[in-house]
Amino acid sequence: MRLIAHRGFAATAPENTIAAVEDAAVAADAVEFDVRRCGSGELVVVHDETTDRVTGVDHTVADTPLEELQSLSVLGTNERIPTLEEMLAAVPNHLEINLEMKADGIAADVLEAVADVENRVVVTSFLLPELRAIRELDREQPTGLLVSRRLETPVTTAVELDCDVLGANYWRCVTTQVVRRAKALDLEVHAWAIERWTTARLLGLFGVDCISADRPIQL
Repeated sequence: MRLIAHRGFAATAPENTIAAVEDAAVAADAVEFDVRRCGSGELVVVHDETTDRVTGVDHTVADTPLEELQSLSVLGTNERIPTLEEMLAAVPNHLEINLEMKADGIAADVLEAVADVENRVVVTSFLLPELRAIRELDREQPTGLLVSRRLETPVTTAVELDCDVLGANYWRCVTTQVVRRAKALDLEVHAWAIERWTTARLLGLFGVDCISADRPIQL
């Protein structure tokens, strides 16, 4: 079982920043971060639609140009909101990348950005149209369906979208048949968000391949 640093271990570093990814490289097998488009058109690494939670300044990312976004401090540190290109360049070659698409209409640009990246990149999303767009544009790019609470047929949907990975809340992994069904169809299973090594061990027994955590966990 592998360990994914969620937003670069968000509990121990300023989330979704280059510093977080660099710190996570010591303990993680993979790093996860979130991508959306800013007001001047670039793809940037930030989770929320607005910047108030992580910067204390209330801007809508989709309406704010890159220069203004990068003038903001992330969680009171010297770190800034990076572009996708900056983040990809900062990830050490041995780390797998889980790139979550948080907004509509970015699939083609995401594919262009990751085209020459040496790391294994899994492009994930809750947004079915974006995953469908990735697959239509590139038959080989690894993709992952992130399962929302409202999605009643996660495994069927992942197969229909020709995904390689299925990601689900850890509680769904242990209380339903989703892991067994996914593994039977050769889907890699990722579980979030794990806080204790005991939960990680239990998920390993269920057949989960990767766990996502906000801090390092000894597996």
